[in-house]
Amino acid sequence: MDNANKIKLAGIEPTESGKKISFASYLKRDYVDKSLVIYLDRTGIIEKIYFSSNSYGTVEWINGAGLKNCHTWESEDEAKSHNYLSKRYTAILSDGAAAPDYARTRIIPDILDYMDDADSAEWISDILNVREYLVPVDVSRFGP
Repeated sequence: MDNANKIKLAGIEPTESGKKISFASYLKRDYVDKSLVIYLDRTGIIEKIYFSSNSYGTVEWINGAGLKNCHTWESEDEAKSHNYLSKRYTAILSDGAAAPDYARTRIIPDILDYMDDADSAEWISDILNVREYLVPVDVSRFGP
């Protein structure tokens, strides 16, 4: 696989409640193809992990709740349909809820299989197998 298409660390930045660790790959400049964002609280505990696949949709893993808020993208035919929103916003939008199994078989593999850091991908995959993860994250694992 071309290394340019790999999902790489995009940044670690403070948030009001802790830190945000962002990973992304790009189709072209400023156009995200796949992304993964880990939100930590002030103690380093994961609050949630957000996955976004340009091909399949989005899902969140919420600590204590598991996979939630899974959404697919609308089809091209749906995007071309003439409704009030599509007349004003010409973009493919989220098309409603999908089952967690859709996230497990489509969205999540599309992200984790393309991560540049295989150790982080395996670590995240392990976290997704539990509902609650209370081990503080050592942010230094992602680099200086």
